[in-house]
Amino acid sequence: MIYFIHGPDRLLAREAALDIAAKVDPDGTSTSWLDGRETTVDRIVSEICTTTFFGAPRVVVVSDLLARASKESDGTEPSDSVEGTRQRGVPGLEVLISAVPEHNALVLLEPSLTSVPAWFKSPAPRATIIAGEPPRGLALLEWLERSASRSDSRIDRTTAQQLAQTLYPQTWDRKPNNPRYDRPPDLELLAQEVEKLALAAHPGPITSEHIGALTSNGPDQKVFRFLDAALAGDLRAGLHELDRLTAAGDEPAMLLAQLMGQLELATIAGAAGAKSADVVARDLGTIAPGRIAAVMTPTRRQGSRARRAAEIGSGIDRNLKTGRIRRPADALHQMLLALGTSEPEQSRGLSR
Repeated sequence: MIYFIHGPDRLLAREAALDIAAKVDPDGTSTSWLDGRETTVDRIVSEICTTTFFGAPRVVVVSDLLARASKESDGTEPSDSVEGTRQRGVPGLEVLISAVPEHNALVLLEPSLTSVPAWFKSPAPRATIIAGEPPRGLALLEWLERSASRSDSRIDRTTAQQLAQTLYPQTWDRKPNNPRYDRPPDLELLAQEVEKLALAAHPGPITSEHIGALTSNGPDQKVFRFLDAALAGDLRAGLHELDRLTAAGDEPAMLLAQLMGQLELATIAGAAGAKSADVVARDLGTIAPGRIAAVMTPTRRQGSRARRAAEIGSGIDRNLKTGRIRRPADALHQMLLALGTSEPEQSRGLSR
């Protein structure tokens, strides 16, 4: 049996490996944990083929074997050379795969990878793939509630959303369109935060006051001010906030992705008619009602202007992808200028 476990969430990936080891080798006497960055393939083959006492199944968990191969392929850090890993693979991997006895379990634990390399699927077509994909949106809020319960505390849904927004303001409820700017929730970090807050709140529940006082890395209000100004068509405030953000080191491409995400939500809110935020969030399944409600009010107030904003966004996105606009910074400035006018002709011209 061969298992391939990948990230991006390290806690979920490790829990999956522990679960497999517990099922195959309940007492843990025939389980080996190896660091793939320091262990040779020959050593792994030897471990997985070793016969245990009384013929019991054996489990070998190898962590970061592909990360080592990535580093050796071009001398860079694993996260910088995934493509090189896909092309070259791990020397001796085919031998290792073919050497795994049917009754033993080889677990390749790769929490630093977010997907299965294409070259791995050919030598191991029957491998069981397990993704350590963290929950988002309502599922993440429910996870936080369970985590608080495990810490002998309580946290209500609104407070759980505040904690998620504090630590992951742009990505807690859904993935961004551009994977490059995704910062998925780290469940291990969140679990530590919940334990800390539970201790501070004992014997009562975790409240927003505890989060405000004890949780750092709060939401960047400057980003929210920029998004609000841009969507409202306030050109002066939008340019001012954009200058502040870029001076602080924020990448224009990431700011553009966040602005596009807000435009998408505004489009959904505009098409929802009289539906409540709870109904829209339930239909979407991935976005919390709080975020939908925050977008619905200004969208309904702006009416046709919100629809023109969506046209502007799609037009600039098309021009950026087709090369008419070269840089994300230029696209941002054009977006602000276009949103700052109420003339329909502006948006139609950008869509051509």
